Order: sequence, then C-alpha cells, then structure tokens
Amino acid sequence: MQLTTVLDTPGLTLTFLKEDQPGLPPQVVRDLKPGRVRLLARGMEGDIAVALPPAHAAEARELGQALVKLATDLEVHSVQVEATEYAAALALSLIVSGHRDARYRSEARPGPSAFSVEGLHGADFARVEALAGGIRFARELVNAPANELNPATLARQARTLEALDADVDVWDSAEIEARGMGLLAAVAAGSVTGPRLIRVTLPARGEVRYVLALVGKGVTFDTGGYSIKPAAGMTTMKGDMGGAAAVLGAMRALAEARNLIPEGVEVRAYVPTAENMVGPNAMRPGDIYRAANGKTVEVVNTDAEGRLILADALTMACDEGATEVVDVATLTGAKVVALGSDVAALYSTSPELAARLKAGAEASGEFMWEMPLHVPYLKAFQKETLADLRNSDMVPAGGSIKAALFLREFVTRPWAHLDIAGNAMEGNHGTGWGVGTLVEYVLGRG
Repeated sequence: MQLTTVLDTPGLTLTFLKEDQPGLPPQVVRDLKPGRVRLLARGMEGDIAVALPPAHAAEARELGQALVKLATDLEVHSVQVEATEYAAALALSLIVSGHRDARYRSEARPGPSAFSVEGLHGADFARVEALAGGIRFARELVNAPANELNPATLARQARTLEALDADVDVWDSAEIEARGMGLLAAVAAGSVTGPRLIRVTLPARGEVRYVLALVGKGVTFDTGGYSIKPAAGMTTMKGDMGGAAAVLGAMRALAEARNLIPEGVEVRAYVPTAENMVGPNAMRPGDIYRAANGKTVEVVNTDAEGRLILADALTMACDEGATEVVDVATLTGAKVVALGSDVAALYSTSPELAARLKAGAEASGEFMWEMPLHVPYLKAFQKETLADLRNSDMVPAGGSIKAALFLREFVTRPWAHLDIAGNAMEGNHGTGWGVGTLVEYVLGRG
C-alpha cells in the first residue's frame, strides 16, 4: 500500500461535484449522499467516480472507505482523488481501509495498491505516511497468530524501531524479577517463553520539559490460566496485546514524524508482555504476589491478568520520572457491555490530561467516553483478603471501573487509562485503534 504524490495513469479517479455542474446523468447525482461514491464512467484510460465534497474530516474518512470498496469491486490498482480541504483525513482513510494483510495467504488479497490525493504534500504528506505506517504496524502485530507472536518475538518486533533511531531496551525474566516486578513474573509463570518488559524511548529535542509515558498491555495469548476461558472466549485472545500494539504503533509513527514532536517532549513506551498459560508453575487462585511498588496482590481470578502486568509497568513508568502516564489495554468484557466496540472507556485522575486525550481522539476519528473512578468500588478489592488488594471480586457489575481503580493504586503521576476491549479487533483482524489518538495526544503536548 503506497501513498504517492502523482499517479501517471490512475485506474480510478474521484472528482467532486460542483454546484450546478451541468452535463451529469440524473441517475448519477440523484440522492447522492455525503460520504458516498458513484461510478460515472468506465474507459480504457481509467474509470471516473463522483462524490460530494466532504464537509468535515469524518465525511472524508467515510468517503475513503467507500472509495476503497469501489476500487476493489472494479479491480483497479491505483486511485487518484481531486484536491479537498480534508485531504489528510481522506488519504489516511484510503491507506488504512485499503490495507490488506496477506502474510498468511497463498495468494494476495484483491484491492488497490497505490493512492494519490491532489494537494497533499510536505509536512501533511509526511504526517499521513507516518500515521499509516504506525497503524499498519499495530494491525499486523494484532493479526499475527500466537504461535508466531509471543513475548520474545514481540520484543524483536519492537527492536525494529531502532532503525528509526528509537532507543529500545528489553528486560527478560531475570531482570524483571530483580526489579521486583512480581506481578508480571507471576502472569508469565505458566509459559515457557517467560515475560519481557519492553521500553522504547524517543529522546526530546533540547532540554526535557515533559516525559510522556505510554503503557500498553501485551498479553500475547490469554487462556485465562487456571480460571480458564471457554473455547468460544479464547478464539480471539491473540489480540489481547492490542494495547501494546497501539503503543508500539504510535511510537513507530512518532519516530517517523519526530520533527513534529514539540521541542522538550520525551516519549517513552512501556510494554509488559506475557502469555497467560496453564502449566506446572502457573499462578493459582489464592496465590499472593508482591508488585514492584511493594503492594501485595491476591490472585482471585487468574483471568484478570492484564491489570497485574500493567500494575508493574505503571509503577516503573512513574518511578522513572514520567510527567504523565497513559495506559492502553484490552482490559474488561464489562467495558464492551457498557460501550460496545466503537467507543473506548477513558478513566483519568487529571481533567487536563483527559481533555487532551479526548481532543486527540476527535482529531483522529476515534471515539472515547469518560467513565467515573467511583472510589467506593475499590473496597470490593480490599476486603476478604490477606493481601493489600485482590485482583477481582468475581462480580461483573462495574467491572471496568473496578479494574481502573485497581490500576490507580500503582500510579503516582497524572494518569489516564483507556480500556479498548472490543476496539482493538474487528472480527479476527486488528484495527490499530489508539494509534491515532496517542499520536495526536503527543503532538499536541506543547
């Protein structure tokens, strides 16, 4: 999938209807709605489609999706679009909608391979390319099956960011245990691969004024452990590292567009990654482990593992001096019940941080809804246990809120949590949800 400035012989050209444009067949323009595309003509030198000019970025994104579908149906390989005020949103939608992950197919999937949007150039062109690269990276991480992507191979994928001058460190089991990250080690104990903590840093230009920490849940496969999931609930669990994919995809995009990051802003990613498996050394219900911040946690439900690995990573991000911390995780089924798969749940201790994340989501065409950190719910994780906390009360009601409150016990800086359960996958395919929001959030932190 390639974005280019000019196509010599596009297979399909999209033009926008002008007011009172004469000469068009009535059946083409009749009831044409915003965000829709209609085929006007087919010819040896290429096909022509028409649409209404997009009135805002959301319409441009919808138009991009419709245009990719038309190009795929027509079996054309290159698409050119007339200039529009919303060229960047349209171009990104074209690339993302046209992405075809054919790594596991014997034949390539059909679809256009090259796009051009007139008037898109310079910094805008570079920004779209960087965002598209980050979203593709995130999607392909989620799409990879668990027999290929485990904590070790996810760390190797993160190391590819070194080619973009990112600093990448990977801690293995020995270092994780030496640093007291007992919760991350416990979740990984049933897997032969063991845990990893991946840290990616984009150093600031000039004197450091802000350190933004992005933390992504990286459970590369989740059986549920001894609190094992039913078979139907396990089929999509290769995607339980969707938060890690979003964070690493955002870091890839930011590394490519580093000159756009405000001066003095350092960005760090922390990805705790593990497989939650059943095995001789796997954690059991009733086990108690010590977290990196010294708090003890009783594991009531081994299938509430994401909050455990995030807790240690959040502690590390805070201890290493983050100005503010944002974590992203496919955390709770309760979030899907509350908000569905299109809208992420946002929790935050900082109204200013929450406002900047909402602005980033709006700019990127992603959706989130702020949920309450209702403190009394935390009592359910503090009673009937010998430890400081338990990781579950086995009661689904309010589950997303209670999980967020659990995480809050491990942060000492302004913090936001994005529960993206349901958002990270559509069917069996990764969406790259969160890359756009995180990139816009960082670029807007002046």
